[in-house]
Amino acid sequence: MNVYCEQVDKCTVVTIEGDVSVPESDQFREFLMHRIESGTRDLLLDFSYVPYVDSSGISALLLLLQAARKKGGDIRLAGINERIMSLFRQVGLHHVFRRFTSLDEGIQSFQPCETI
Repeated sequence: MNVYCEQVDKCTVVTIEGDVSVPESDQFREFLMHRIESGTRDLLLDFSYVPYVDSSGISALLLLLQAARKKGGDIRLAGINERIMSLFRQVGLHHVFRRFTSLDEGIQSFQPCETI
């Protein structure tokens, strides 16, 4: 698995390439947990290049979400394929994470609302 981070406007876009599964899920969680503990609050995870997530990957996502929310931030997901979305529905995560079809929509979701 490869993970790339880029600051875009108000959030950090995290592009993931490869499966989020054993044994990589521990490294994935530790890498992003360090970012959260170092002050990164809002993460948009790009799942466009992730073919598969197992239970260890789901656990990592939930731990990261909890850590981000404790710091006043959030983790949102973009580009999830139907296979992973089906898994999320089966375990009830489709209501836990905000999901977006495109990165642009996800990035925009972190922008403050304009007042008129």
